[in-house]
Formats: sequence, structure tokens, C-alpha cells
Amino acid sequence: MNTQHIHVFQTQLGAFSGLQHLSTMDVYLDPVSFLPLDIGFNVHPDNDMNTDTPSEIRFATYQPVNGVQVPFHFQRIFNGNVALDATVTSATINTGLQDNLFTLP
Repeated sequence: MNTQHIHVFQTQLGAFSGLQHLSTMDVYLDPVSFLPLDIGFNVHPDNDMNTDTPSEIRFATYQPVNGVQVPFHFQRIFNGNVALDATVTSATINTGLQDNLFTLP
């Protein structure tokens, strides 16, 4: 499948040279809708920044909910294995909070 690929990372700051390595993520977008299909990244043990364990989040079955495209199926892949496979049965957007709660004084 064709996708738009975005490679993002935090640039080096000061003496810490591992920031780019630890912060790198790959985002894959649908080439027509630009909705995210997959976000890939490595996770690392707290005590070993050089050990990379591949992880990704996959999004699928987008449906409109009050004008917002919501993925109704997503998966968490950890080290090549499906760690979570979830299907959303319903979603609501912007319920319970009034717009005036977000106005600045």
C-alpha cells in the first residue's frame, strides 16, 4: 500500500548525544486522506538506551463521528507481536464540556 512517510526526531541538545536515537518516530499517512495508518518507534529499557524494541500503533476502519474521523480499529504491536487488538463499537466527540470552559479570562 502507498503511504506518505514522515520521519521525526528531536535534535541533539547539549552533551546528551542519544536524544535523536531515543526520540525517532515514523508516521505513515494515507496518501489521500492524510489520516494516520501507522506510527512506529522503538521503546527502551530505563537502564539501557541502546536496546531497541520495535513498537508500532496501527489505525484502521476510520468512521466520521460528528465531523471527526475516528479510527474504530487499532492495534499495538510490540517486538513484532500483537499486544493489543481493539475494536471500538461507538464514539462520541465533545460531550459533557461546554465551550465556555475553554475561554481565556
